[in-house]
Amino acid sequence: MNSNARIGYGYNVAIEKLAEELAVPQDRFDQAEKRYKDLGEFLHRDESKVRDYDPDVYIQGSFALGTPIKPATAGEDYDLDIVVSFRSLAKGQISQADLRARLRTELEAYRKARGIQNEVGESRRCCTLLYADGAQFHMDVLPAIPNEANMRTVLSGYLADQALADGAISITDSDNGTTYRIITNDWPRSNPRGFASWFKLKQIAQLNERRRAFLDKQGKVTASVEDVPVFRVRTPLQSAIMILKRHRDEWFAKHDPDLRVISVILTTLSTHAYTGEARVSDAIGKILRDMHLEIYDRQGVSWIANPTDPSENFADRWEEFPKRREAFFSWLEAARAHFGAVQGFTDANTVLNELAPDLGNQVVEAARLRVSTNSGSRTASVAPAAAAGVSAPGLVFGDEDRRPTEPKGFG
Repeated sequence: MNSNARIGYGYNVAIEKLAEELAVPQDRFDQAEKRYKDLGEFLHRDESKVRDYDPDVYIQGSFALGTPIKPATAGEDYDLDIVVSFRSLAKGQISQADLRARLRTELEAYRKARGIQNEVGESRRCCTLLYADGAQFHMDVLPAIPNEANMRTVLSGYLADQALADGAISITDSDNGTTYRIITNDWPRSNPRGFASWFKLKQIAQLNERRRAFLDKQGKVTASVEDVPVFRVRTPLQSAIMILKRHRDEWFAKHDPDLRVISVILTTLSTHAYTGEARVSDAIGKILRDMHLEIYDRQGVSWIANPTDPSENFADRWEEFPKRREAFFSWLEAARAHFGAVQGFTDANTVLNELAPDLGNQVVEAARLRVSTNSGSRTASVAPAAAAGVSAPGLVFGDEDRRPTEPKGFG
């Protein structure tokens, strides 16, 4: 299939129904919102030992971007990533270890107050709350301190837009050796709010179109589209990332789960490749064709830059573990082959039959039921032009050079 390939009607329908099936129900987003807001109120209660530090609690990760997918099994949890940024603290006042300990004390109090049986856990950067059986949530809570001023200095050194510093934070990392336990300005950096803003802007036309439809459906014709959170709608970019996440999960489960491409790499490269496609099928085609183009070579090191911090490499583990880089390209070639093989099919059930081994039988069968439910309307989920087939990004790449290109903006 070349760059003038035509997408079959059945492929469009199947892809749309797969995206619908993978989507997390809105009540789960509502639960997530209630949980992090409840934690924020608890940290501001009169008895709180961190209240004077003005904790700002907000969501990050896939729930903030609107790209989580349903767990593959009932035994898996939704990952809810939360930031607690202490706005009245500075790095010169406290160590990473002390900040983590103070937050953990409050989380233990919260756990007891809310009847959560499981003890508070810890990882390199977060504390973890595991809710009761049936809730299917665990909350990773990241302690942080604002870092916007420092980040503006970093960005100026790269001649980058200093507006990217908005929302920047310093975070804790127990693998930081001695700097973790002493008061120092040497803290790891992050900016989940900045990343979410970048993600939103890269799809703003499609996002606002769906926000307006959401408001119209609710009868709020005078409300602003900016009032609708990203997670309240589902754009082609969000849906494409969700489908590729499930394909990644299934592919690596069959090969080597330890080499699984991390979500921030998949999401970053997909967002760079996306150019406003209005259909999920077109978005997947464009992403799979071009997502490797933002992998650069920086003095012999594969580099996937954090779009809000050019000095951070999301692929930093690839140098130490080169098999991760190899696994990324192997997965990408597999995804290109699997989706490219069915791109021209006109029957949705045939598409689903072919994709079942690559996306999992459970999600495919559920998508098949959605197809049969809407079988009376050929235009229920896709644009009318799809029935006849339209030009789409090709998914056959031949002998294309996959080596990272020379980095942009780096010496």
